Amino acid sequence: MGAWGVGIFQDDSSVDWIEDAYASGGPEAVRSALEDAANASAGDYLEYDEGTAARAAAEVVASAFGAPPELEDGDTMETLMEHSESVAEDDDLIALALRAIRRVAAENSELHDLWSRAENTASQWMTATEGLETRLRGIQ
Repeated sequence: MGAWGVGIFQDDSSVDWIEDAYASGGPEAVRSALEDAANASAGDYLEYDEGTAARAAAEVVASAFGAPPELEDGDTMETLMEHSESVAEDDDLIALALRAIRRVAAENSELHDLWSRAENTASQWMTATEGLETRLRGIQ
């Protein structure tokens, strides 16, 4: 595993998904990443890469519908908004993003497991994840 941090652009896996899958696939990549997490059975373990992709996709949805994260880098926001008009045409993505982010934060998710063991930053990750969920609920 490379770099990882609380924010989606502090995590190599999230950045890779945004720069590769999202950049080339747009809204289809967003839907696919969200469905992978949201449709994972409660008894199945959600792997790290699927969780980070879903979290990044949920941030894309929030941003496309006017509830972006606080980012200091304009280039980063530009990347998130690359396909925002196409994403915003699909209102169903908001509910799907909510289901996905709840699944990412569940106990049988590798992201949840890793962050719960990160003693100094576990609460920051949970706060960031809850903040994303709150922003998504606000646009629903």
